[in-house]
Amino acid sequence: MKVMNKKRIKIKKSERFAINERASLAAVDSPFIVNLKYTFQSRDDIYLILDLMTGGDLSFHLSQKHHFSTNQCLYYASRIMLGLQALHDKNYVYRDLKPENCLLAEDGRVRITDLGLATLIHPKLRGAAGTRGYWAPEMLKKDKEGNRLCYDQRVDWFSFGCLVAEMISGISPFRCEDAIKFGKSKGHTKKDKAVDCATLEMEPKIEGKRFNKLSVDFCRRLLDKNEESRLGANGCEEIMSHAWFHSLKWEIITSDLEEPPFVPAKDVNAASQSEIGTFEEDSTYNKTEVNEKDNDVYKDWDWTNPKAFSAEVIEFLIYERKSGKPLRPLHSESSCCCALM
Repeated sequence: MKVMNKKRIKIKKSERFAINERASLAAVDSPFIVNLKYTFQSRDDIYLILDLMTGGDLSFHLSQKHHFSTNQCLYYASRIMLGLQALHDKNYVYRDLKPENCLLAEDGRVRITDLGLATLIHPKLRGAAGTRGYWAPEMLKKDKEGNRLCYDQRVDWFSFGCLVAEMISGISPFRCEDAIKFGKSKGHTKKDKAVDCATLEMEPKIEGKRFNKLSVDFCRRLLDKNEESRLGANGCEEIMSHAWFHSLKWEIITSDLEEPPFVPAKDVNAASQSEIGTFEEDSTYNKTEVNEKDNDVYKDWDWTNPKAFSAEVIEFLIYERKSGKPLRPLHSESSCCCALM
């Protein structure tokens, strides 16, 4: 359950991001994306009920293993690619691909999560969004008048190239020391600007014993700074047909039948509430009020995934059949809605 406080959303002026996340999640039904089951709201908060993913994120496992095996890289890359394409098929661009946003289920299946920056593609889409170092160059480019250039879903394939290179080698090509040094050599003293400069101008080092000829070509073509010639510019089919994926049986991958090469520990990979902490209710928070106009933003927030609801009804009916008695509230005055009429 993802809980977002209405006051904090208002303070950060993030209403659009919350609505975008709910809309994109409701639009896409894919085994390669953390799917939305229900949304509802209270006076103070909005809620998203999502697939439970207890296996940790790819960033955590990379920090433990330093790099992934070839089988893991191929498996994760294929599923993440299909998740991105599922969004693209609904005319959404993801814009925030990074290891932290790729979660493992209990059985090791990876899915894309956190669609807060996903947005519908339109002719005037511009502006950097996501995490610096995974941005595509066209997000940073400007025209002669200094205006940001427009972009489309092809930015996701550049981010995908960064992620694949990081899974193979353990190093993010535009967030490494070489990238920062390159940017600073061009006169950018601040780390953020140095990374942006490297993204725009530096040819990343895709080399080392972890790479072979196929993976080098695969990453370099994804990291093409020209979106017109970038691998994936014409859809994921050209990515799927690259020789790096030659050992995969795509019909098994797309059917979600491929067994994961790695199964995470059974412990839930999440910090306890005491370690996560809580938001302090500072003066700004206390002074902020959510009025009727603010709540109008969430007038269409509540939603039920029909497939998820149908599956739960079937589970209840099976339980009733096995137990021989209907499910009812524990007490007659209870407001619990567990009885099926």
